[in-house]
Amino acid sequence: MMETPMKVYKDVFSGDELLSDSFPIKEDGICYVVEGKHSTRAAGLLDIGGTDGEEADSIGHTVLNVAEAHRLVATTYEKKNYTGHIKAYLKRITERLPADERIAWQQQAQERIEQVLADFDSYQFFTGESMDPEAMVVLMRTGKDGKTPFLYYIRHGLRAEAY
Repeated sequence: MMETPMKVYKDVFSGDELLSDSFPIKEDGICYVVEGKHSTRAAGLLDIGGTDGEEADSIGHTVLNVAEAHRLVATTYEKKNYTGHIKAYLKRITERLPADERIAWQQQAQERIEQVLADFDSYQFFTGESMDPEAMVVLMRTGKDGKTPFLYYIRHGLRAEAY
């Protein structure tokens, strides 16, 4: 029996790996949505000023599984800067689409971005490993339960590669 190859999704502009199908992916309009999970990683023993490590303490850090797996880099945006970025980014995506798909795509993209901007402070932002300023910015928002992180990727900004 042949195994189905894993799909890795890369940014169409930067080539950064942003996602893989090792995480359940749902389609929501122009986006792929992935449910993430926070977990704590042990960092080992850290000497915090004791002599010969006698006051060493174990300190961990919390990571987002999808971000860690694909080396996403957390970044920040002010609303005005994000608006400028996303307008330019969506224009570049639109130019890559067949002419007969552009009007519907632009309408859906505008609706989605209006939703994001209306609730801007609820989102966190991630870039790919190269931190290319013209590439996709992945959005993360906590679900209604106040704990579960959901990541949002613009589908047309990704290309799937089988591995």
